[in-house]
Amino acid sequence: MKSFLFSFLFIVVSFPSICQEATVDSKALFEQSISDGAINMTLPSSVTGEDVETYSKYYTPYFATNYDVASHKVTFTMVNNDAKSRRVIMRFLGANKIQTVLVEDQVFLMTDFYNAFLK
Repeated sequence: MKSFLFSFLFIVVSFPSICQEATVDSKALFEQSISDGAINMTLPSSVTGEDVETYSKYYTPYFATNYDVASHKVTFTMVNNDAKSRRVIMRFLGANKIQTVLVEDQVFLMTDFYNAFLK
């Protein structure tokens, strides 16, 4: 019984630190930012400016990032605003251990998020 209780408690405590969530406040504004090629979202507070800078270096052929450390908002300015280039955003989010994206009040897994918005 102690083993089960310990395992359950471990999962409950560690799960939020493993699965992080990016957020999009307004679906309409997000869809407009996709059309404009300057995609905005808010990253979790555990993602640092150094993380964004480190991982962004790998994706410069696809997008440039601008990160506001105070608000945790990132803007992806697309080089080519097409589905293939937007798919690379998923790699960037994955590198930052982001598993889900909250759009208004609906949570999307990364593949569902890509298919619903970025494709």
